[in-house]
Amino acid sequence: MTAWKFSTRQFALLLSCFLVIFAAAGIVSHYGVQGNPWLERFLCRFGLCNDDALRDSGYQLLSQGDKASIAAAVETFRESVRRDPASTYRWCTLAEALLAAGQRDEARQCIERALVLGPNMGQILMRAAAFYFEVDQKKEALHCMSSLLSKTSDFDASIFSAYARHSVGIDNILNDGLPPLERPGQAHFRFMMSQESTTADDARKAWQRLVAHQWTSDKLAGEYVDFLLKKHEYDAACDAWLMQLANRAGDYPRANVLFNGDFEMEPTGGVLDWRITKVGDVEVSRDSGTVRQGGWSLRVRFAGNENLAFGHVTQRCVVEPGSYRFEGWIKTEEITTDQGLGWRIFDPESTARLDVNFDNRIGTVEWTKQEKVISVPPQTRLLEVQLIRRQTLKFDNKIAGTVWIDGLRLEPIRLSSNAH
Repeated sequence: MTAWKFSTRQFALLLSCFLVIFAAAGIVSHYGVQGNPWLERFLCRFGLCNDDALRDSGYQLLSQGDKASIAAAVETFRESVRRDPASTYRWCTLAEALLAAGQRDEARQCIERALVLGPNMGQILMRAAAFYFEVDQKKEALHCMSSLLSKTSDFDASIFSAYARHSVGIDNILNDGLPPLERPGQAHFRFMMSQESTTADDARKAWQRLVAHQWTSDKLAGEYVDFLLKKHEYDAACDAWLMQLANRAGDYPRANVLFNGDFEMEPTGGVLDWRITKVGDVEVSRDSGTVRQGGWSLRVRFAGNENLAFGHVTQRCVVEPGSYRFEGWIKTEEITTDQGLGWRIFDPESTARLDVNFDNRIGTVEWTKQEKVISVPPQTRLLEVQLIRRQTLKFDNKIAGTVWIDGLRLEPIRLSSNAH
């Protein structure tokens, strides 16, 4: 028997040939097996697996949509799972292929396996939820999404949009689709308010849940009130704001439909509180040094650099038709030009129904009481009270000086009269 003997040079040559063949096979595995799962699997027996090609082949078969192609896709994804049974993504993909093939029970088992392997993975929870929606298991889908909402805010928009897309009722969302946590509860509520299709009744249910858990804030309440006013739910808006204010309400709104008219509290910025908007070189702030009553007033100081149209201190209030008396105190110091500070009270939904302007304070004047009777027509349910300064046409037109306001009230005359 002849023994094979190789010199070092011959061995090196043989090894080089083997490596060339192996490398060529690797290249074929990587680039040449797309659409040929049999070849890919054959090469995989020799360690030349191309999982990307296998996956792409499976998706291509699945997209063809016919029964045979879907069956082939299922087998392709089974092979993918066999190669890496710890991959949560592969179990999800196999489940989706099995579902397309009508094999629901096995598909459900695959999704459950994926959830066991990746219970905290966002993409897995989303794919599991989509699967459960597809097989009409809404409660399981909601539980997946609720779990995800408790972990991160990254998927909020996708989850809330899915609730809307699958017509999940507000009661089901509140019971099963939201974790008992403040952040996702507030996020969902804000999403609801951003949707035109959200009804006032659905928003009320979500708001009551937030109230019950003490997850509200002045800012969020202001957003809710704004939502209700846009829906023309005037009484509900007023009630929601009053509930948020609690013991801060004072005589609002029974005897004074303006809230915080004496500026004893820092404005919340809500639509039924003072909204103060920054403009130009105007400084607006509460002042405890110059007051007419209580401990605070509101000071507006103009730097004298602009011919400014000012209307940036404003509050809206819910009213019933009838007569109201506006009163307030104002003090000015060196207000320049022929256009000083006054008031505008109007219906923000239709100025044709009501739009009243009065007073024009200039120069230096000590605290003076202003009064005006306003007649609210039957169609008006919302008023806006605004501190204004109109632009002047004079050459000397840049306004400077300071104005203080305090003790503002808008009283229903019928209540005021009964009190006396």
